[in-house]
This record gives sequence, C-alpha cells and structure tokens, in this order.
Amino acid sequence: MERYTYQELVRDIHIGHEIEFKYKGKLYITLNVQEGFGLAESNKYCTYHKTPKELLQKGKIEGKSLKDLWEDVEVISIL
Repeated sequence: MERYTYQELVRDIHIGHEIEFKYKGKLYITLNVQEGFGLAESNKYCTYHKTPKELLQKGKIEGKSLKDLWEDVEVISIL
C-alpha cells in the first residue's frame, strides 16, 4: 500500500471519512459524529471540534498537531 499522506487525510476528513491509525503504539481515530469532528485515543479520550478545519488545527496528540506527527503514524483503516 502506498503511503497515506497528510493531504489525503485532510481531504478525507473534509469528505466525512473516519481514519483509524496508530501512533507510538496507541490506537487513535478521527470521528465524524453528531457532536462534531473528533479525535479519540483508543475509545478512551475524545476531543470534539465544530469543523474539519478546526479538528486539523486544534486536534493534538502529545502536544503535536496531526500535521506534525503524520509521518510517524501507521494508518489502519479509512472508513
């Protein structure tokens, strides 16, 4: 499988897809739900944002934006 780029992530979040990925051995997922656009860690902790753009700007893992850590993730699935 070809590398899933940050630009593809941005596109897919705007379309409404949910992306499941691993970062430093932990499982995360981006969500598109009634509460908004979320970023969850292993179904334990979730932050919600009003728009995809806000999720991409304010969604953080260990203080890093998705853009800053994207090269180090392993994409599991795109729903």
